[in-house]
Amino acid sequence: MAEFTIRLDVDNIGPHSGAKQINLCEKVKSNKAVFFAANGTGKSFISRAFRLATERHASNADNLLTLEQPAGSLVFSIISLGHEKKLSISIRKGNAPTIDNNTGLIFHVFNSDFVEDNIKPNHYNPDGNIEGYIIGETEIDLTAEKARHKELEQELKSVDGEIDTFIERARWELRENGVQPTTTEFRMIAKNRLCRYEDFGFLPSIDEISKQLSILSQAPETIVDIKVPELRIDQAVFSMIKVLLTTQYPKTEWDEAFVAEMRARRAFIEKGLELSGSENTCPFCKQSYEADALALIGRYRAYLADKEAMLLKELQSCRDGITTIMTSLRRFISSTKIATSDMAHIQKYFPSLADCELAVPDDEFARAFEAILEILDNKANDLAGVFPKVHDMVAECKRIIQGFEVIATRNAQIIGTINQTKDDGAGERLSLRRQLCKAQFVDYHTRLKPLYAKCNEIEETLERVRASIRDKEQKTRTSKRDRVFETLTILLDRFFAGKYSLDRETFRIKFWESNVGDRASSILSDGEKGVVAFCFFLASTHLLIEREEDYNRLFFIIDDPISSMDFHYVYIVAQSLRNIKGFFGIAAYERIWIFTHNMEFLSLLVRNHIFSTAYIMKPGSIAPLSRRLMMPYESHLEDIVRIANGIESPSHTTANSIRHVLETVCRFEYPEKRIDKYIAENKTLSRDSCVYTLCQDLSHGGIRNQQPSSTEVLVRACQAVTAFMEDKYRGQIRAIPKSVVRPMQEGASQREAAATSERQAKDA
Repeated sequence: MAEFTIRLDVDNIGPHSGAKQINLCEKVKSNKAVFFAANGTGKSFISRAFRLATERHASNADNLLTLEQPAGSLVFSIISLGHEKKLSISIRKGNAPTIDNNTGLIFHVFNSDFVEDNIKPNHYNPDGNIEGYIIGETEIDLTAEKARHKELEQELKSVDGEIDTFIERARWELRENGVQPTTTEFRMIAKNRLCRYEDFGFLPSIDEISKQLSILSQAPETIVDIKVPELRIDQAVFSMIKVLLTTQYPKTEWDEAFVAEMRARRAFIEKGLELSGSENTCPFCKQSYEADALALIGRYRAYLADKEAMLLKELQSCRDGITTIMTSLRRFISSTKIATSDMAHIQKYFPSLADCELAVPDDEFARAFEAILEILDNKANDLAGVFPKVHDMVAECKRIIQGFEVIATRNAQIIGTINQTKDDGAGERLSLRRQLCKAQFVDYHTRLKPLYAKCNEIEETLERVRASIRDKEQKTRTSKRDRVFETLTILLDRFFAGKYSLDRETFRIKFWESNVGDRASSILSDGEKGVVAFCFFLASTHLLIEREEDYNRLFFIIDDPISSMDFHYVYIVAQSLRNIKGFFGIAAYERIWIFTHNMEFLSLLVRNHIFSTAYIMKPGSIAPLSRRLMMPYESHLEDIVRIANGIESPSHTTANSIRHVLETVCRFEYPEKRIDKYIAENKTLSRDSCVYTLCQDLSHGGIRNQQPSSTEVLVRACQAVTAFMEDKYRGQIRAIPKSVVRPMQEGASQREAAATSERQAKDA
């Protein structure tokens, strides 16, 4: 198998940060390796990061970051013949992880998180809600269909590109007009919206809106507010008018000439009397009034104190009140006309105000009020007269005033809107830009309609081709649920030999063929729960597969699969890992990374040649693990064979090597048997009486004043043990390097030849 290079760079993930980040770069022959790491060194963080590659647990990604670090990453690369394939996982706090995987591999990860997410919540019963199929390899010729499928995809991609170009141009035009991409209307210019017609009602053309935006940009920085026309009317006078004009007052005894003079000069006379005071002297010339003057003044005073004079004064007051109302109404009309002119100036710059219009009351309102003035004059000339029509005339005046008030209220609202719009130029621009977006939408919807129709036509044809391919492929499809059940059933039987099995219909654990349902979590021991979880993990591999060839893309990341298991289960886990290739029909070679903190498990995997590559992970490093550190039994056996074959001389550790090898074999065959009894019962070992003595004496500490045994004794003991292993466990000897074993085999051949000659001589 050709060598290739693997790289693993881990930064700011768990404890792998700063000087303790991981940077592994190794030449290997396969991606099948076991990693030994003590608890707390961060192996689980690595498996969790790999798990993001397929399951993307964004909600948990932040928990993988080193404390106080905002971002972290894991990069796994495979480099072969100058080509690099890479899995890059980037985590930024508060965001979904970014995954870039061009390796073509499917990563399947087992760790405690897998158990927590997939089987523990269901009381250690597998989830049977499995849908989908795995497409098998078929001999049906799909060349034409796949070529047509590719051609249609390219054509669809081309048309999509045209649409994208149009949309980008539309967005650019909007940005050029100051439209912010964050606005809701801007986001309407999107592929999934422009394909559908949307009715926005009447909209100006794009050119017109652009022109309005240009005009708005020319507006003066300061524009004076439009003044709201005021209308203040006191209608209390109408009540007095109705009383005066509907009441008949009796005629007085004053002569008509005097009364006429008083009416004509009433204001002058009243002012003169006011200035004259109570003295008999003229306030201007300071001369005393004569008798005639005093008599006239007295007459004036008497008349003004009379009832008729008081009525005439009230009539005059009513006349003044009507005149004041008329003046207020005329002033309101004038102010409204001024406001209309001011508004027209603002409307030039604010197109949204184009439809605003102030109501201007009719100037003809005065006739109704003048009619009342006329009858007030008639009443003054004839206090005895009665004018019942005054009720209708007053009602008409009030109706006119009410009309003015309605206009005043409406105009005030319009002016308020205009002033607010004027002050909020940004709001006006925003309104125009929103209209521009809508107009742009309508325009580009029309332009893109043929392209969308073409896309739909291609997609319909593409779907028909896909359906044809799918129908042919599915002739060999198999249910994912069936495959999960079959694999899980085999694994459970391998581990439990019928004690626990799986119900096909319910996917519930059975205990000696009895369904236990949700009680499985209380019936299973901790070790058995670990076994069920691991079995389901392996079986769930089928859920990641869409086509048979996908099995060859699998990459298993397995973290601590033997937690709480006894040795029997550990051994079956190891054998299951050995058989993964067969489980899933992997054609080439399997890819498996095992993380463990159990040295015995690691030794089991390597000693039985399930894994040939092992690493030790420490804070800040992953390095190859020395085989001698992993396999002391093999090293001791190799030392014994070297001494037996004369390649090396015995040393102070030779007796300890003999004891280590024999105790290992003894424990393997008879876990309860003592080593002295085991040696005594074996002919090859017991033939050399020094083997047990050496084990007992030289493999224990103690003060010695002289050499306890000769070199020859140690060599003979090594030869006895080597012969024993060659006879009972020849495979263990063959696993030793050939340079060591060959002399031994040659010696054995010579011994066998000598023995044969001796037997032949005896027979002769």
